[in-house]
Amino acid sequence: MRVSALLMVSLVASPVHAMTAADLIGAEQRFATGYIFGAIEYQIGIPVNDDFADRRKEIRKCLLDGKFMSDALYAKVTTFIQSHPATLPKSAVGAILQAVDDLCPEAGR
Repeated sequence: MRVSALLMVSLVASPVHAMTAADLIGAEQRFATGYIFGAIEYQIGIPVNDDFADRRKEIRKCLLDGKFMSDALYAKVTTFIQSHPATLPKSAVGAILQAVDDLCPEAGR
């Protein structure tokens, strides 16, 4: 019980949850790359049966078929964020997801 309470407190207090797109751009590249991969894996790697399930599958296939190495994905995401500062959400995760959505076109688009 104490361990789970401590873990919850440390996760809630963690600055990772509050990372903005600007913070991501300013972060050290290896950290930012890991954060990008983690955000993508969390959002598209876990099957969820909702209105976006098919889109998640498309994005996952696009990323795997595109064979994006970590440096290339980092460059694509950070360039997209820097090119669209006014239209992106402030959260790093939201900005990453919009960048990946742009990178991987929808079927029929």
